[in-house]
Amino acid sequence: MKLEALLPYLRGERPVVLGAHQADEVLVAMDIAREFHLKVILNHVERAEDLLDTIASYKVPVIVGSIWSLPGDEQRYDALFTLPAELAKRGVKNAFASYGDTHNARNLPYAAGYAVAYGLPYDEALKAVTLNPAEMFGVADKLGSLDVNKMANVVVANGDPLDVKTDVKHVFIDGVEIPLVDRQTQLRDRYWPK
Repeated sequence: MKLEALLPYLRGERPVVLGAHQADEVLVAMDIAREFHLKVILNHVERAEDLLDTIASYKVPVIVGSIWSLPGDEQRYDALFTLPAELAKRGVKNAFASYGDTHNARNLPYAAGYAVAYGLPYDEALKAVTLNPAEMFGVADKLGSLDVNKMANVVVANGDPLDVKTDVKHVFIDGVEIPLVDRQTQLRDRYWPK
C-alpha cells in the first residue's frame, strides 16, 4: 500500500525531479529516465554547457541551478548567467530554483532579471518564474498565469517585477490579500533613516 503513491511516477503520469549539476550527472539521470520510462525534470543544472544540445534533444524541462553560484574553474565568468538564455535558444523550457531555504524564493524574480541581462528574452524570463514551473509540474490549469478559473495569485508592484529596485505593494494568494507587515518590516521602518 505504501508504494502505491509511486505508481503515477512510474507510469509517467507525474514528473520525477532528478538532480543533475554537471554533464556526467545529466547523462546518468537521463539513462535512469529512459530505463524506467520516467517523465523527468532535470534539476539544478549548472555545469553542463557542453551538453546543451543533448539536453535539448531529450525534450525535458530544466530547473537551472542558482545563478548566484560561482562558476567552475573551467567555466566562463558568465556561464551561470547565460545558461537560461542558452537553454531557451534551444527550445528547452526552463525555470529558476530558490535553493537553500524557502525564504530565497523572494530572489527568483532577480535571478530572472539577471538572466535577461545575459540574453534571456524578457517574456521567457517572466514565464520561467510563473507559467513554466506550473506546466512542468502539471498544475498550469490552476496556476502560472492570470486566466479565468485559475487560482488568483497576484503580486502588485510599483515597477518591473524583475528589477531589484521594484517594491512589492500587495500580494494576493487565492484571491486573499496577504499582509506585508511583519516584525522585520516594523523594525526596518522604525530604524531606517528618514
